Amino acid sequence: MEQRKHEPKTYPWRAFPFAGTVLKNLFSKPATTGYPFEPAHYPDRMRGHVEIQIENCISCGLCARSCPPGALKVDRAAGTWTIDRFDCVQCGSCVNACPKKCLTMVPGYTEPAAQKSSETFTRPQAPEVPAGKAGGRPVKGDACVYCTLCAKKCPQGAITVDRAARTWSLDAGKCVGCGLCAASCPKKCLTLQ
Repeated sequence: MEQRKHEPKTYPWRAFPFAGTVLKNLFSKPATTGYPFEPAHYPDRMRGHVEIQIENCISCGLCARSCPPGALKVDRAAGTWTIDRFDCVQCGSCVNACPKKCLTMVPGYTEPAAQKSSETFTRPQAPEVPAGKAGGRPVKGDACVYCTLCAKKCPQGAITVDRAARTWSLDAGKCVGCGLCAASCPKKCLTLQ
């Protein structure tokens, strides 16, 4: 008598390992959302993108100096603020550095485009300020101790302090009115005009 080897049984559904998944997906709702037709829901901790309230901007340039990839450019003379959206890494460093809090992080994504482009915002013209009053910070009496903190904090180098001669001077043409000098003064003898 001939001995037969035991042959394994074959199951036809093993030839189609994803058949169950395909059938399940045919009769269930899609996992994706119809984004253009339904509003997008962003995660709670999403960084978003940078937005500016250009009318509050004083063009001090602190945001551009604190931007790690160099995506921001500020032109004080022209009153413009420019951002390269695709260079921006949404770190929020510019938002933290802004003394006037005119920069904010807004939920949302940068819209895709075929070309890299930049957005430029122009500050509206401010009313004329009389000479000698352009963002000046007078020293209050003899309270100044000439510690030079205000000069060190000034982003434009508008303040000069000479400790030996006990003099303090302001170049009103360079001053942008950011208020960092007044905030850093330990004696609170500087004020914004």
